[in-house]
Amino acid sequence: MDAVWKAIQDAWNGIIDVSSKLVIPDWGALVALIPVALAALVVVFLAWLVVRYAAAGPTRRGPRRAAPTPPAAVHMPRPSFAPLFAALGAFVFFAGLVIALAHYPHGEIAFLLGLTALTLTLLYWLREAMRDYDAIEHVETLPALVPSGPPPGVHVPGPSFRPLLVSIAAAVLFLGLVFGPALLVAGAIMLFVSLVGWLRDAGAEYRATEEADETGHLPAQPAPRYPTGTLVTFVVLLVVGVSFTVGVIPPTSGEGGAGAPAGSPAPGGSPAPGGSPGAESPIPAADVTIVAQNIAYDVSEISVPAGKPFTIAFINKDAGVPHNVAIHRDTPTGPEVWKGEIFNGVATRVYQVPALEAGTYGFVCSVHPNMTGTLIAK
Repeated sequence: MDAVWKAIQDAWNGIIDVSSKLVIPDWGALVALIPVALAALVVVFLAWLVVRYAAAGPTRRGPRRAAPTPPAAVHMPRPSFAPLFAALGAFVFFAGLVIALAHYPHGEIAFLLGLTALTLTLLYWLREAMRDYDAIEHVETLPALVPSGPPPGVHVPGPSFRPLLVSIAAAVLFLGLVFGPALLVAGAIMLFVSLVGWLRDAGAEYRATEEADETGHLPAQPAPRYPTGTLVTFVVLLVVGVSFTVGVIPPTSGEGGAGAPAGSPAPGGSPAPGGSPGAESPIPAADVTIVAQNIAYDVSEISVPAGKPFTIAFINKDAGVPHNVAIHRDTPTGPEVWKGEIFNGVATRVYQVPALEAGTYGFVCSVHPNMTGTLIAK
């Protein structure tokens, strides 16, 4: 009877454990699954696209398959893998850039490999384009009259600066993913503005096409004006984002805080720099010392005592650049356990860190996620 009752209790405890995960989910685990869910959606979409393409028909017209030959005097470029290779080259380039920044100054090889891959794929695409150009039948002389527009019944969309603006915004967005949230926000705003403008242009093009269905004539669009206002806005957003990233905004009046006299203690227990410019401040006493220089920590692993508070002497040697030390559970991307004050260099802070359980943690700069290390409490 006791065994039956124990089995019932175990089953009930199992039901409660499963239901508790539904009522109070592990948000950290769910957020970590977002990339997997997005990848699954992409795979499902590609599978759906393949199925639709395979089911498209008819594949035969009449007694035999139609010959896929273009009409006379029309040259169609042959299929090419160059765009796919260029996309892979761009991926390798950005991956090398991230690896180089994360392991600065020892990641130049990854950046050079990515740059080489991108260059080779673009050269391959250029060779394909030159082959296609050489296959076109060139005329020896120009016609006596060059038409000012497309022939009747043919509509050619007007030129646009939108692809260039979107490319600039996307570049700033990728830089923000590496260097900090200020550039990321600036790039997101720039991308939103450029995409909204592109959508507006596409809407105007569609309305003009609808008008041509009624009138039977669709004139060619004039050459666009230079996007001076948009470019000025982009420059302002880029300057503001860079200023926040390097610590120019908000302004500071000294490493010891606003109005602190030279040589007075700075927040966190370290002396503010004073005396002659460029003089090295003495390293304060602490259990652990970490130095930030050239957007990187000088150590990749530190050990601290478990079960009791400890101190970290953090020296920021990057002038005008904000840094800090934040401790996360297990890895630098795990749940945050403790976060130190963010401050601009050149300055020093002594962090008072509460006791940690024995185990492995990750430490990271909250402003520059490429600055990481491992902390072992034992």
